[in-house]
Amino acid sequence: MKSEKSPIFGGDIAVRARGNGFTYAIQRFVSEKIQARRRRISADHAAWELAQLPDYLKQDIQWPPTPDHEEH
Repeated sequence: MKSEKSPIFGGDIAVRARGNGFTYAIQRFVSEKIQARRRRISADHAAWELAQLPDYLKQDIQWPPTPDHEEH
C-alpha cells in the first residue's frame, strides 16, 4: 500500500491498493494515520496550555520536563 499526500494539509489521506480484500487493510491504515495525527495535535495543544501557566505553577509541576538519560 502507498499513501497519497494531501496538497492542502500535507497528510496521508488516501491509499492505493489493487486486488480484492483490501477494504479492511485500507480502513485500518487510514484510521491509524488519523489517530496518530489527533494524538500529535492533542500533545501539542497540551504542551501549549502548560507553557501558558504562571512560572510558580510551572515550577510546581516541573514544566518543561527535563529529559532523563535513563529513559532513552
